[in-house]
Amino acid sequence: MRELDALRAECERIEATLATVSADAWERPALGEWSVHKLCVHLTRGVGRLAAYLGQPVEGSAVKDRVSYFQYDPAEVAPGVAARTAREAESLPAADVPQAFAAAWRDSVAKASEAGRDRIMATPFGAMHVQEYSATRVLEAVVHHMDLRRALDRPADPDPQAADITVEILEGLLDGPRPRNLGRDRFVLVATGRIPHDDPRFPVLG
Repeated sequence: MRELDALRAECERIEATLATVSADAWERPALGEWSVHKLCVHLTRGVGRLAAYLGQPVEGSAVKDRVSYFQYDPAEVAPGVAARTAREAESLPAADVPQAFAAAWRDSVAKASEAGRDRIMATPFGAMHVQEYSATRVLEAVVHHMDLRRALDRPADPDPQAADITVEILEGLLDGPRPRNLGRDRFVLVATGRIPHDDPRFPVLG
């Protein structure tokens, strides 16, 4: 499955980045009010959702795909995400994050591979095929890896296939073609509101 190959490759890059985070860097500002520690706790949960949701019962047919999954109101979702991340960060010390992240993504990839691309699974926004939900995990991994590397004063370094899937989803959320002067990495940052742009269609994802 292309999406799982991309998720695996991106997570391996994230592992390499996590291995270089010094003890004093975990409390650096990373994303909004999140420190590097909290960002990585959120990222760890994100890549582990495939395994978690595959273990839940689901009824009916798929109602969401990789693009419509992200068509929600951030103002409604963000407070719950922030509160959950704060709680989880209290129980996952920074020193344990790299090991927890490695275990989470490997479990997800293994369980999704076993389930197969056409298996229908539960998600917070409705039932989805494994292949489609896997693509959303790729986007989460790519975008938050960029956040992590920016917090560490390092350039973006996404896996090419994972970045392509991320761009495809963000372009699907955009009304019309993306501005021609935006390269791949800058488009991801603009489309997710990390850097400003004068095109009023941005951001498409908060």
